[in-house]
Amino acid sequence: MRFMGEEAIGIAVAMKQGGDILQLGATLDAEFGRLQKTLPAGMELRKVSDQPHAVEESVGEFVQVLAEAVIIVLLVSFFSLGLRTGLVVGVTIPLVLAMTFFVMHYFDIGLHKISLGALVLALGLLVDDAIIAVEMMATKMEQGYDRLRAASFAWTSTAFPMLTGTLITAAGFLPIATAASSTGEYTRSLFQVVTIALVVSWIAAVLFILTWVTRCCRTCTTRSRPSRAALPDAGMRCGCAGPTATRRWPT
Repeated sequence: MRFMGEEAIGIAVAMKQGGDILQLGATLDAEFGRLQKTLPAGMELRKVSDQPHAVEESVGEFVQVLAEAVIIVLLVSFFSLGLRTGLVVGVTIPLVLAMTFFVMHYFDIGLHKISLGALVLALGLLVDDAIIAVEMMATKMEQGYDRLRAASFAWTSTAFPMLTGTLITAAGFLPIATAASSTGEYTRSLFQVVTIALVVSWIAAVLFILTWVTRCCRTCTTRSRPSRAALPDAGMRCGCAGPTATRRWPT
């Protein structure tokens, strides 16, 4: 073969299945330096293609994009949803990402362009369930429910619909996973990661987030609600929604 206009001998090194390409690159660099010293005068080793370096740069770029996406989602949540729900989103994102990475590691799904891109794609979806659950609980607490009863109502009324929506969204990526082609082979992790992230976000919303809000939110104190005819001016106070507010029952 010819390289840079000169006669050359090509040596190809391929990674075995299941190997770590970054570790392969480090090993090749060490061997490259060792072999360079043993070559006779007039001969030298040059790299035509350095795939481990390209992969390292690509993964680093996607990790940066993922971090930027997390920051953007948090900022938008705090400004548009308020401090309470924004704080829930702030807790949900790192929790769900950590659980997703654990499940990916368990099922041997590697971190590469497709899997990291799937995380970026799912980032805006994995906070929906937590927002719905917390807003439902907060609404019921403002109506006079205590924390445990409000959390129970949020579970019984939203858990199954949220799970149904999660599975429907994941099913939209199913054709990618079942495609019998080279494209399906390389993009199968898109379906896998999105499905894992969405299911994990549902589990986090109905279990961890509701439990955390139940323990951390201030207790709502509510006057017993009389009949409208008996005491039309009876009020209700709720401490978890900010300043104390009094509502009058309509007569």
